[in-house]
Amino acid sequence: MSFLTPWYLLGALAVGLPLLFHMIRRTPRGRRAFGSVMFLEPSPPRITRRSRIEHWLLLVLRSLALCLLAFAFARPFLRVTEEQAAASGTGREFVLLIDTSASMRREGVWNEAVRRTEALLDEMRPPDRVSLITFDRQSQVLADFSQWTSLDPVQRVRAAKRSLRERSPTWTATDLGRALIDAAERLDAAAPRDETPRSSTIIVVSDLQAGSRLGALQAYQWPRRVRVRLERVGAGTSPNNAGLQPVGSAQTAAADEREKDGAVGVRIRVTNAANSRREQFTLRWDDEPAAAPPSDGDSGEPDGGQLATSMAPPVMVIVPPGQSRVVPVPPRPDNLDASRLRLEGDDHNFDNRCDVPVVLQRTVSVGILSNHAEDDPQGLRYYVEKAMGSIPGRAVELRSLDDFIAIANEDRAAWPELMIVAALPSPEQATVLRNHLQQGGTLLFVPLKADDVSFLYGLNGIAPVAGTEAAAGNDAMLIDIDFSHPLFEALGQPRYSDFTKVRFWKHRTVDPATLPDVRVVARFDDGDVAIGETFVGKGRCVFFLSGWHPDDSQLALSTKFVPMLNGLLDDAAGIGATKAHYAVGDTVNLTVFARNGGRVTGVRTPAGELVPITAGTTTFPETGQPGRYRVVIAAANGDERERGEFVVNLDPAESRTAPLAIQSLRAANVNLDMTRGDAVAAAEGLRQLRGSELENQQSLWRWLILAAMLMLLAETWLAGRTSRTG
Repeated sequence: MSFLTPWYLLGALAVGLPLLFHMIRRTPRGRRAFGSVMFLEPSPPRITRRSRIEHWLLLVLRSLALCLLAFAFARPFLRVTEEQAAASGTGREFVLLIDTSASMRREGVWNEAVRRTEALLDEMRPPDRVSLITFDRQSQVLADFSQWTSLDPVQRVRAAKRSLRERSPTWTATDLGRALIDAAERLDAAAPRDETPRSSTIIVVSDLQAGSRLGALQAYQWPRRVRVRLERVGAGTSPNNAGLQPVGSAQTAAADEREKDGAVGVRIRVTNAANSRREQFTLRWDDEPAAAPPSDGDSGEPDGGQLATSMAPPVMVIVPPGQSRVVPVPPRPDNLDASRLRLEGDDHNFDNRCDVPVVLQRTVSVGILSNHAEDDPQGLRYYVEKAMGSIPGRAVELRSLDDFIAIANEDRAAWPELMIVAALPSPEQATVLRNHLQQGGTLLFVPLKADDVSFLYGLNGIAPVAGTEAAAGNDAMLIDIDFSHPLFEALGQPRYSDFTKVRFWKHRTVDPATLPDVRVVARFDDGDVAIGETFVGKGRCVFFLSGWHPDDSQLALSTKFVPMLNGLLDDAAGIGATKAHYAVGDTVNLTVFARNGGRVTGVRTPAGELVPITAGTTTFPETGQPGRYRVVIAAANGDERERGEFVVNLDPAESRTAPLAIQSLRAANVNLDMTRGDAVAAAEGLRQLRGSELENQQSLWRWLILAAMLMLLAETWLAGRTSRTG
């Protein structure tokens, strides 16, 4: 027999109290003074029977009651052997979560995690049910409950160990919150509804680094019956670690080739771990590696080994622990073919390199039809040229509508991505614009007079309805803005979404019910439509019913105008969703590479493997390793070459290798069990857990309490009867 709280056994010492009460020496009661004996010396009465126990049965009942109470509070239970437990069918449910994120690539951490998991598997009893899951950004099941119970106890442990040894750390980030939710839901789904609820525990084997994501737990109601035990590994690993992340790009001027590229405006963010004891590091440009990334977790380098360091001078960086610094990097040497940087000075190499994205400078064409001069600050065109400037990765070519019409029939690919119409077009121009919309073009129409509204109806081939001018003298502002539209998408955050300071002096009115297939993007506060969108064929026409020039509004002079116009341009050109660089595991949008009639046919990974892309596929999710990915594009003439590229780097959160604050898990209401630091302590915790489960199942203390109550009732009856007969 064992006891869950053995210190309560000291309460059995109270059994001496009844014995003391029975043996106490008492003097006779009821003294009376007699005058005839006042001159005699007092002599104590001779007591013989008081020195002996008179009621043995009463003493035994009282003593047993106290002993039973002490035993009940000590929570006794009977330990059973493994064979007895298996015969009784009682067991527990465990989900072993093993971290395979990039931070586990630190020297010795993964091997320790494997040893710790194997020790936990050896501690499992035959009636237990176990699911083995690895996780990084996503969870992957190595063995579920059904596979575990389908094998005999020896084979199931061997199979689980074999599956674990075949795994290795990946290059992706750590989403601990999502992994815990997946494990908790798996336990809930696997719980038998017609049996006594089993003990459910999630055991997390991880380095529990500060960069682990826990955001998913904030909106999740943690089940109280599921406990989580944390098994931290890598505690003895050196804390000196720093990582780097590009915040700039190596820009090129070529549209499809890389002959003219040169590093421009490259900046790197260096992040130092909070528990690091170093703060001085160096940055270097590195040569393109020839080796492919390793498949195991032994090497910390994603390119398979030590990189050949160039002769470029290093950049010294000082970053205090727990902080980050953004530093400019000198232009890449001409003798280097790739834009790769390497960090030196810490003790872990898994996050010490990054590829700087090479941004191909793409020229985007914008056509405009306007009666205003280019240098007229009172006209619309003046502000269009100021707002649509060239930025890294995109150059803007602004030309008149007539220039594009002259070449439209000869070269369809030269037609502008965005056409701005701020005047009533001629019948010939209207025909060209309608054909452009039918083939998928984007048009921005700004009627400056009420009569110009008729062009909207002509685009849709319906009879025009006369527009009207809003009443003069009433300032208006925008309300009911649809921030999911490309015009306003960049302004959707609360600190940017305030349009109350943008006033409109004049605007035209249109009844949206008279136009087919209209989407109202924004309204004026008087209820009139301010910005709308109508669809013609495969294309769309976005219309502003008030101009942005000073005669109509304050829009061009506000901070909202530039992101609005550029957001529409990027969306029309298909580059609104592109990024300078990606993190491992991100999904890449391929539509930006397929332009001018080309089609993406494949993506070559950093390992040199060509992944074919089927027709109609617009995304590429297979970014499982860091490095430079090259996009193979088949041109309209059938020529197939690598015409684009993007880079994938390690998630910067993986460089935050300081220990995770356990309070953040408690704040999410996760039912945490004890945290263990070594295998011996883990075994002791498992033994205590087994004892607690056995005590809870047997509940011997209830029977002891009942027996104590019966003893006290018998003692009360016997004491009353003895007092009456005495």
